[in-house]
Amino acid sequence: MSENDYTAEALGRFLKQAGMEGLINPATARARRNALDHLAGELTEAERGDIRTLDVDALVARFHKLEGASIRPETLAVYGDRLKKGLDDYLRWLDAPSMFKPSARERVRNFARGSRAEPALSDEQRAAERIRLEATENPSRIVPVPVRDDHVVYIDNLPLDLTAEEADRIARVVRAFADRSAGNASGDDE
Repeated sequence: MSENDYTAEALGRFLKQAGMEGLINPATARARRNALDHLAGELTEAERGDIRTLDVDALVARFHKLEGASIRPETLAVYGDRLKKGLDDYLRWLDAPSMFKPSARERVRNFARGSRAEPALSDEQRAAERIRLEATENPSRIVPVPVRDDHVVYIDNLPLDLTAEEADRIARVVRAFADRSAGNASGDDE
């Protein structure tokens, strides 16, 4: 491994790529990268060049001292926690890429589905529930929509107060695209 693997820029690239490749939950990876981006302005040259020397608590304290009231302490604590987890995942990934498992798992509900009191969710309902959970944790409003086992579509800039009418309008556009694709496939035979 080269010393370049331990730069803040390499950590940022890892968080971006790990989210895109599904190595880490995309919303989690974006949140961690966002934390890095917010705190990176206060990194020293030494920390920027070798993140193994980074003391996240000291970085958060410096950021709070310099930025003052521009950010709430609770938000800063969340940024610090996310950066620690991202840093931990990255360093563990560097040590053994083929054995890597992220440190933070997606939250899983601990109640049983499928009981008489609560019917089992369909695949579509599970996807909608996952999207709602990720959308509320995603400050950039990018919503992942799993369309196949091996493919996720990301919808950007959906308002959190999206109405049913607006959702129907979006769905009609997507359906028209699918209809057009199906029409092109059937038109090839003629």
